Amino acid sequence: MGRTARDKRPNVRPVEKIELNDEHVGRRLALMLIFLLLGAGLLVYSFMQLFTPQSEWVTVEANSSAGPTCASEFVFLYRLGGGELSPTAENKAVTIAYTQLCRTAFEVFHNQMEIPGVNNLYAINRHPNQELTVDKALYNALAAVERSGNRSIYLGPVYDRYSSIFYCQDDSQLYDFDPQLNPAIAQEYAAYAAYAQDPLSVQVELLGENRICLRVSEEYLAFAQQEGVESFIDFAWMRNAFIADYLAEELTAQGFGKGAVTSFDGFVRNLEQGGVDYSLQLYDRQGQAVYDAAVMHYQGPMSIVSLRDYPMNAMDNTRFYELRTGEIRTPYADPADGLARNAVHNLTCYARDKGCGEVLLEMLPVYVSSSFHPEALAPLAAGGVYTLYFVDGVIHPTEAGVALTDLYEDEEVRYTIAPTKTQ
Repeated sequence: MGRTARDKRPNVRPVEKIELNDEHVGRRLALMLIFLLLGAGLLVYSFMQLFTPQSEWVTVEANSSAGPTCASEFVFLYRLGGGELSPTAENKAVTIAYTQLCRTAFEVFHNQMEIPGVNNLYAINRHPNQELTVDKALYNALAAVERSGNRSIYLGPVYDRYSSIFYCQDDSQLYDFDPQLNPAIAQEYAAYAAYAQDPLSVQVELLGENRICLRVSEEYLAFAQQEGVESFIDFAWMRNAFIADYLAEELTAQGFGKGAVTSFDGFVRNLEQGGVDYSLQLYDRQGQAVYDAAVMHYQGPMSIVSLRDYPMNAMDNTRFYELRTGEIRTPYADPADGLARNAVHNLTCYARDKGCGEVLLEMLPVYVSSSFHPEALAPLAAGGVYTLYFVDGVIHPTEAGVALTDLYEDEEVRYTIAPTKTQ
């Protein structure tokens, strides 16, 4: 769902320790080729429990003849069997449902394409101060943002400009987009952020029954026209969290709640009600190395969000850029000033009774920050959003009793688990 369709998935292979490439020549290509496809690598299921004569795991692929979908950014693992349909008939039925849902998600969350008959983000941005009826998937996502109070989606102009960094072929091309290299760009982003923070300047009004209105002040409209702004709101890098929720909820509602949906950029929804073992590979970056630090085991419905500041797969070339210096530009723009920042290299949060979008919105103030404050995780845990974070090879869980195995260890690095603090 980016500006170009560049999905070339690498072969999945085991990863133990990966050095972020210090060589300048081919550094980005090397990163793309050697990392796991996060979507497929996140879910490792229990073969002993899952495979029976009446049960078979398949990867459901959206039908390409249905037109453009978001399916290239997701992996849907589904467990056939156990129902009235034969495995063949069930596979066909779930494929039809998944294809349609992926097409709908692609259309309604798109911010760069006009689609006849669909009031997507593109249409909303081009009809400010007009009432529109949108798909319930988009309405629910906008409602979640409204409840959270987070203003990140209002950084549309920043995302539009800043994302050009990820399509640069050389560091010399960054100057017109990178606020860390160009003070004038930093000032420009700060001006956009000032409007983004102000509900009187821009605000999505929820009118009920899937009706919304993007309210934009006359002052901001004039500024936007002067600056050539086309996007007031955009889910940008957060989009797949809400699409994962939509896919999971609709698949379950249609009777296909036996499996898991995961995106390449770290959003996971498990649909199973219980009795099926899943495991999540946890990664940690220390310096220029990325380690497969541990494995978390769990059962039942789960929403997981794993944020990181380094590429893990080929599709990450649309959201990360590594400079010759080894610095990596990330997509996590801060509503405070429009500058991208993250407090730690990686942060994983999960919840059993909330969607990925809600989990993401709750963890954003902790992750999109200039400094990391572990004490801020306690209120999240009290509300059912648990966290796993790393400090110098020590894994810190905020949920007591979380099952962690396969801790990485070699001659230089050894991961351990810190005692869980009483919340």
